[in-house]
Amino acid sequence: MRLHALQYLRAAAALAVVYSHAVIQVGSYEHWLPEFGGFGVDVFFVISGFIMVWIAKPTDTPRRFLISRVRRVVPLYWFFTLLMAVVMLALPSVFKSAVLDWQSLLTSLAFIPRDSLAHPGQLWPIVAPGWSLNYEMYFYLLFALSLLLAPRFRVSGAIALLAIAFVIARLSGSDSALVRFYGADIVFEFTFGMLLAVAYLRGFRLPSIVGAGLVVTGTVLLLVAALNPEGDAIIRAIRLGVPSLMVVAGCLYVRVPERRWAVVLGDASYALYLSHLFTLGALRLLLPPLLGDGPFAAWCFVAISLIVCTLVSVPVHFLIDNWLLRRERLGQTAPVRAAREPGKDAGITSPPTSPDRAASIGPQERRA
Repeated sequence: MRLHALQYLRAAAALAVVYSHAVIQVGSYEHWLPEFGGFGVDVFFVISGFIMVWIAKPTDTPRRFLISRVRRVVPLYWFFTLLMAVVMLALPSVFKSAVLDWQSLLTSLAFIPRDSLAHPGQLWPIVAPGWSLNYEMYFYLLFALSLLLAPRFRVSGAIALLAIAFVIARLSGSDSALVRFYGADIVFEFTFGMLLAVAYLRGFRLPSIVGAGLVVTGTVLLLVAALNPEGDAIIRAIRLGVPSLMVVAGCLYVRVPERRWAVVLGDASYALYLSHLFTLGALRLLLPPLLGDGPFAAWCFVAISLIVCTLVSVPVHFLIDNWLLRRERLGQTAPVRAAREPGKDAGITSPPTSPDRAASIGPQERRA
């Protein structure tokens, strides 16, 4: 049984993030456009927690797991981080905010959270969406440590490590970037995904119609939360994490046909997540003089941006991401193995996170 709906969800979550950045590209368009879509990251985090448990094998080791995660996340992220540094130095007008120093570059490459020079108050690397990858790498490290435990204790061990680190950060009283980053409640969205995977692997199932209802209800709750500024007082893991869990859970159970183009978009979601700021920067310079002002121009800008960013991401995925991940360029690592339910073929790849990127399940390797 292949979980096509989760693959489609990855594409939708990445497009939501693209939308959230497209609506703030042109100052004169902003008041015409509702701002939402950042919840795509929350969806990715839940999927990431699910996938880590889903693909885990009793024989996995921390070293093998971390090599696999680094191999899938780092090359394309480093490519765009270095590209961002070059563009910031050569063509800073492409981006709305472009501030670069060596410390920012090095901490970005090392996945270390740091206060952003270009965006005060934000803990963003120089490729802004990379903040979620800092959380992904943190989660990978904790999950790798849990692999030292017996298989039946791994999920509870990973959740305990996450909770302990969270409590220590909150009790420290420090205002450092590291404490603010790892003491954020968004980290518990990974635990939602892990617990969902445990339930699914133990045989818990829902009818397809219930799954569809969860997807619709969760999506509505995400939109309501995103469009309601007063809701910011509610912690993010509840306000956006729980509806994201509903959407991901619903996609596990809803029955949808396989559409190759949608699967490709899911595969390319990581490339879309990392490349779209570059595409938006170019469109911000080119389109407004042609479109003019007003609500119609604003919505045209967003629509064109979503289409062009998606079209750019597909060749980025096939020509750059896949090229970077060829084994002869990264060295031999343990092959990614299929995760199977007893007696069934099962297949999915994880998101971007990232979006998280995990092994595909099937005859070919598909990365998230």
